[in-house]
Amino acid sequence: MQPTPSVRRRLIAVLFGAVGLDRIGFLLAVTVATLAAEDMLGSPLWAGLPAAVSVTGMALATTPMSAFMGRRGRRAGMVLGQTIVVVGAGISAAAVNIASFPLLIAGFLLFGIGNSADRLARYAAADVATPERRGSAIALVVWAGTIGSVIGPALLEPAQRFADSLSIAGLAGPYLFAGAAYAAAAVVIFTLLRPDPLDLAGDERPKPGSRPVPVLELLRIPKLLFAVVALVVGQVVMVLIMTMTPIHIRSAGQSLGIVGLVISAHTLGMFALSPLTGWLADRIGSLQVVLAGEGLLLVSAVMASFAAGDQRTLLVASLFLLGLGWNFGFVAGSALVVEDVTPEVRLRAQGVADAFVWLSGAVATFGSGLILAGVGYSGLSLLGALLVLVPPAVLVAQRRAVAASI
Repeated sequence: MQPTPSVRRRLIAVLFGAVGLDRIGFLLAVTVATLAAEDMLGSPLWAGLPAAVSVTGMALATTPMSAFMGRRGRRAGMVLGQTIVVVGAGISAAAVNIASFPLLIAGFLLFGIGNSADRLARYAAADVATPERRGSAIALVVWAGTIGSVIGPALLEPAQRFADSLSIAGLAGPYLFAGAAYAAAAVVIFTLLRPDPLDLAGDERPKPGSRPVPVLELLRIPKLLFAVVALVVGQVVMVLIMTMTPIHIRSAGQSLGIVGLVISAHTLGMFALSPLTGWLADRIGSLQVVLAGEGLLLVSAVMASFAAGDQRTLLVASLFLLGLGWNFGFVAGSALVVEDVTPEVRLRAQGVADAFVWLSGAVATFGSGLILAGVGYSGLSLLGALLVLVPPAVLVAQRRAVAASI
């Protein structure tokens, strides 16, 4: 089925709106996750565990969710994921209210499982777009995160006041608001995402009786391997620094409003310039944009290593660049994932790439508290700077291998 340009624009607009709502909920939930955990445990040592469990759930659910979408369509998969998140947000709110850390872990596990569908939404945009516009289509949907980056952190204090008005724990409020945002997104997708994006990319649906391509076989494709490495490193570096920044700020005696300001700057960097990133990927190539992102990540990590918890200007600047570097790698890397794969294995490649990304992010989230306790915020940031050197090293090794084979 060949859609008209107006149908393409409408479907991408629907994805944009739904993902924007999802990001509002996501930012509300994750910003207070480490704070809620620290309050329950009395220490930042395991404060990253709920978010780590969430990302682990996302990693484990990504490949099955991608396969489910292959059978039932993008719309059904996204609605299923958003429904699971609503349940997880409700459980998390209850956990915060009764100060139950195990219940918070259960809520965040569901939160992550459901979010696997939201993270695959950028590929739904690629389904709708023509091949030469895939980078821009992915970027536009990622750009929807700008809505969350502005509105989400700004709702932290109103959500806290709302919870106080209900005579429940203040940090439960953001989870109530998050559940409402995801519920609204589910309604938008269910009613408006028609036709299903995969119906416009019929050659990507798995053929009856076909077997999944082994992961190692996929990773023998040079561009796909480099894309996965870049996506993984970008996620790990971003998560290491971003996850522990709220604790770094609060340990310096700063308010929740300052936490929201810094995280808002970070998420603006993650999403606000996505159209430019997509345009650059389509014009100069995804590989070049990924490498530019690595440079931005390196600069931001070094800057963060010099930032005290009360140096809000330096933290805002470094976290903004951290988000922007991640954006370059995420948008261009996502386009690179499908650049050299055949249509019939595209869904498989997307699921495998995202599984690696979210699993590595889970490890980074889990380890961030331990690293912070061991070497401090400065040491954690410098570790991120060292990791940024890995993707360029992989690229150099690939090119040497090609040269040696000629």
